[in-house]
Amino acid sequence: WQFAREDLKQTPSVQAGWSVEREELDRAKACSLIYSASRKLQLPQITSASACVYLHRFYMRHSLKEFHHYNIAATCLFFACKSEETLRKLDSFIPVIVYYASKGNRRAPPGTTEFEKWRTVILHTEVVLLEALCFDMVVDHPHVPLIEIIDKLRPTQQLSQMAWNFIADFMRLPICLVYTPRLVAVAAVSLA
Repeated sequence: WQFAREDLKQTPSVQAGWSVEREELDRAKACSLIYSASRKLQLPQITSASACVYLHRFYMRHSLKEFHHYNIAATCLFFACKSEETLRKLDSFIPVIVYYASKGNRRAPPGTTEFEKWRTVILHTEVVLLEALCFDMVVDHPHVPLIEIIDKLRPTQQLSQMAWNFIADFMRLPICLVYTPRLVAVAAVSLA
């Protein structure tokens, strides 16, 4: 799952007419949805990070023109809940996704048309996601090397928190596809 930086300029979305900047923005919006919903659902940061990695990997094989970024974000987060063993039921998951995807303008309690629409999208797209990931659900995160670096350096609490925040911000971009988790962790500490 490692790509060259040039590969990010030739993704299926770019080939379908998206600019590189527009694709990065749509990916970042999708990751923001993942993080917002994760906080509300009280999911661990590793679950959110896995969902973001799945999303970035997915869009190396499929285009944003074909699959809306919020649909993929919802599917990636729901799947990450399974892969990271932080399960959430669709009855509680979908209303949170709809709320944040609509910026608080829509509700989707179970039994509504909106709920059923999202349920169908997530369950259908989950199969497409798994195929795009080649059923590879293992994700190495920069959080583990970051903890090792922090243990060795013993920086201030503020610097540690800043490095942790940089990693969360990095996950909004396809950096995880270009650099190894250790390099991302080192960059986060260096920037902090």
